[in-house]
This record gives sequence, C-alpha cells and structure tokens, in this order.
Amino acid sequence: MSYASRYVLTSIDDIKRVVSGVLGGIERTRPLTDECRFNVSLVIHELLVNSFEHAVPSKKAPVIFKAGVKSELLTISVTDSGCGFNYEKVCAAISDDKDALLKERGRGLALVRALCQEICYSGVGNSVEVKIAL
Repeated sequence: MSYASRYVLTSIDDIKRVVSGVLGGIERTRPLTDECRFNVSLVIHELLVNSFEHAVPSKKAPVIFKAGVKSELLTISVTDSGCGFNYEKVCAAISDDKDALLKERGRGLALVRALCQEICYSGVGNSVEVKIAL
C-alpha cells in the first residue's frame, strides 16, 4: 500500500495539521521509528516555515504541499508564490559552511539537506522536491 496527500496552506497554523496528517498517513501503511518520525517532521516544518517566512502566503496565493510514499521513499514537494531565491548560490554557501547546522538562524536548508537523500529546486527557487528514506 502507498500513501499520497495534498494540502493547501494559507496560515502558518496549518503546518501542525500537515505534519500530523503526513505522519499519520504514512503510519497507516508502515511503522516509523522515532528517529524517522522526527526527521520527517523536521523536514516538513523547515520547508513550510521557509515558505511562510519568505513568500507570505494567503488565500489568494497559498502554499501547495504534496507528499507521497513509493517503496521506502517519501517524496515531498512544496510550492509557493514567492519570488524565490538563488538556490544554487545558497546551497553552495551551505556546502562551504562547516558550522551551518550549528547556527541559530539560517540552518533550515542545511538541516533539510542533511536529512534528505535528494533535494531539487525548480522555478525561481519557489518550488522544492525532497526525498527522504523511510
């Protein structure tokens, strides 16, 4: 059995609902370790908080979140209507910064990169797809 979901978010308060819904949906198809639950929750939270911080979603311009499981891989995509960012430059800076995970601010993408098997930005940087091993 596989799992798939789609959420339309307009408020930062929706993040908790998405995390809970995705974890619950996955766990209906397979058990998750505590570590895996934590990692999936953290990745979802970081991706969505970035969208809300930088794109300022609304009912007219929501964040679209999709998640699906195929085999042992969770694929998550997040798209917002923000102006995006130069993801190549930011990812290169993260790769060069050995202390990126220790910073109080700006470590979200470093965390996502550390926890995901794949990360792929598209558009102007306002759309991302990540893959996490379950």
